[in-house]
This record gives sequence, C-alpha cells and structure tokens, in this order.
Amino acid sequence: MLICCPLIFLVSFAVTEERKGSLIMFKRLILVAVLALYLMFLSTEIIDFSEAKGLKDSAVAAWSFDGNFKDMTANGHDGEKMGKTKFVDGKFGKAISLSGKGDGVTTPELPKMDEVTVAHWSKCTGRIGAWRVWINVDGWQKGAVHHQLYPGNQIGWSIHTNTPTDIHAKATLINDTQKDKWVHIAIVYSAPQKNVKFYINGVLENEGKYTAVGPAVLGPARIGSWDGGGRDYEGEIDEFVIFDSILEEKDVQTLIDKGLDEIWSVEPGNKVTTIWGSIKGRN
Repeated sequence: MLICCPLIFLVSFAVTEERKGSLIMFKRLILVAVLALYLMFLSTEIIDFSEAKGLKDSAVAAWSFDGNFKDMTANGHDGEKMGKTKFVDGKFGKAISLSGKGDGVTTPELPKMDEVTVAHWSKCTGRIGAWRVWINVDGWQKGAVHHQLYPGNQIGWSIHTNTPTDIHAKATLINDTQKDKWVHIAIVYSAPQKNVKFYINGVLENEGKYTAVGPAVLGPARIGSWDGGGRDYEGEIDEFVIFDSILEEKDVQTLIDKGLDEIWSVEPGNKVTTIWGSIKGRN
C-alpha cells in the first residue's frame, strides 16, 4: 500500500501535467490563429495605406468642398468662391452647387506638369447642349488646359499648342436623359507618352494620341466657369483633385470607392510588435 500511493500520485501528476501541457498548447494554437487572422487584416490595411499615401503624395491640389474651399494637401492651393456658389449634399459629404450664372471657384497658379490626372464627381442639371466648364485656365495661352463639356455633350480635354488641341471621350454621357446623375470623371494626361485617357465611372472609355505635346498648365483657373465668359456650369461638382502623376485604373477606383476624406485619414497599422509581445507574455 505504501508503494502504491506514490505510484498513484506520480501517475496522477503525470496526467495532470500532460493535461496542462495540452491546454497550454491549445491556447497557443488559438493565439497563433488569432494572430494569423490579424496579420491578414493588417496586410490589407497596409496595402490601403500604401495606396492612400501614393495618392496623397502626388496630389497637387484637392478640394473636397465639404463646407469650404480649402486645399486638403499641404500645398495651400485654397480656392475662392465666385458668385452665389453654395454647398449642398454631395457624393461624399458636401458638394458645390452652381447656377450657371457666374458661379464657380477660382484656383491659384499651379506648377506646370508633364503628367497630370484631373478627377472629380459631376452632376449636370442644366444648360444641356451648351459649353460647360469643369476647369478652364484663365486665358488661352501655351499649355493652358480647358476641361469642359462640348455643345455636343462630349467630355473634352484641350491643351493649347498640343496637336491635336482637342480630344474628347467617345460616349455622350451628359445629356437630357442622363442629367441629375453623379458621374465620376478622371482625365489622365502624359506628355512623355503623348496620350490622354478618359476614365468614366472608373472604366477606361477612350484614349487619345498626340503628335506634338507640352506640359499642362492648370492655374490660375476656374472650376465651373471661364474668364472668357459664356461657359458657366449648371449643376453640382464634388471631390475635385489634381495629381502630378498618372493614375492607373485601380487608383481611380480607389477615389470612387473611398472618397477624399477617407483616403486622407488612412494611417499605417503598426500594432504587430505590441500584439505579439502580449501573446508571448501570456505563455
């Protein structure tokens, strides 16, 4: 009996220790699984941050029109109100509403750019069949950009002294049957590649070619108007941004899906070390 008691104790101790070891192993497996799921989430977050950082770093000017005309970048390219421009509910937050009678936003001088992307949301409500400006540089000098709707309702892009001067999207997307609807427009211009691409609602709609090119001049300018007169925009404009780079289709889609406020608010995820240290500390 005296021999059996220690033996029973040793067996019980071994079983208990084995259970403890299994329990610890099980907890570790659970924590590793949780960590793996977190890392999967974090990798997506890092990709989002990388995309957002790339967009923010290449933005020359960005106007969300969320109740003001301030430039969201650190470049200080704030706009100024023209006429009776007012704020209304937009595609993201607020947007500017233009009456077609002298309203708009003046924008300051920007650097000349060999590569540029101009992107914005547009809702046309009137003046169908007339010239309507999204952004036109004051005057019509060398390199000046005019981005506007033609009387035939084509979405156009013009650069003075380029050959050809005018290129437009193939489809007629802004007409009587399609007004009062938000449309996302992104124009991607490259002097080195001698081309311009039109992305409509995130889809490449047309690509135009040049035989002679020069840098694009995008300021001083007016959003929704032109100092030459007679081309005032009637409708709403939101999330107007100018990049000094060529955006790809996925970048344009990010603008459409997230909006400027979300893109500008994205921060990098850096909690891996903290969480891993916490996991190790529990074992």
